[in-house]
Amino acid sequence: MRWIERQLKQRKVADPETDRRVRFDLLVNLHAREIRRFLERLCGNHHDAEELAQDVFVKAYRALDSLRDPQAARRWLYRIAARHFNDWLRPAGRRRARSMAELPIDGPQARDEDRPGPRLMADELQERIQAWTRELPERQRTVLLMHAMAGFDYAEIAHALGISPEAVKVNLFHAREKLRRKVERFMES
Repeated sequence: MRWIERQLKQRKVADPETDRRVRFDLLVNLHAREIRRFLERLCGNHHDAEELAQDVFVKAYRALDSLRDPQAARRWLYRIAARHFNDWLRPAGRRRARSMAELPIDGPQARDEDRPGPRLMADELQERIQAWTRELPERQRTVLLMHAMAGFDYAEIAHALGISPEAVKVNLFHAREKLRRKVERFMES
């Protein structure tokens, strides 16, 4: 029996609303930090991620009765988070701010002594990969982050997003290929 199930059994109360709050508190305690990190990776901004995470947990609280299997809670929250993020992006036509990593690099005219050292190059590459990830199409970005960051397998991602495992594989392949090509171009420059 998993920890959350034991906690729910131990705290079983007669009042349904109190039981609901206890279940919700457990969800928040177990998954809030992970959901915030996931959203921050998607939007690239800590403050927006905080707001989005709060909205996700409000939605989760309202839909808590639809969660039949406590073991599926993590996947259920990721589905809510991914959908909420995608809804958040659309209406405002939000444009992500250009970070320093997205600005053009001086070409071959830069002198060797002006080039950054290995640590700076690694930091810059990491920043660029994050920016490139945010530029991926919504489905590819979500699949990539759910697989790489949250460790979901193909079937879990498929279930969470309502797509087939084959569609997950295809989206993951295309996301990785796009990032690989961008990294190769960056490394050549």
